[in-house]
Amino acid sequence: MMTIYLNGIENQVNDSSVEKLLKDRGLLEKDGIALALNNKVIPRANWNTIVLKNNDKILIITATQGG
Repeated sequence: MMTIYLNGIENQVNDSSVEKLLKDRGLLEKDGIALALNNKVIPRANWNTIVLKNNDKILIITATQGG
């Protein structure tokens, strides 16, 4: 187990990739999602290659419509 911070909230997860983390949370198939890992934006094409490390900070932003 390791600790990561997802949108500022501490989470305990098993060794995982960014892609698996998003899939486990039902976010992988959603459109309009941007992700930053330790303050660096990660392109969606790279989500499956990024392995999470202890104390990583992940920010997920979901686009919404409004007016």
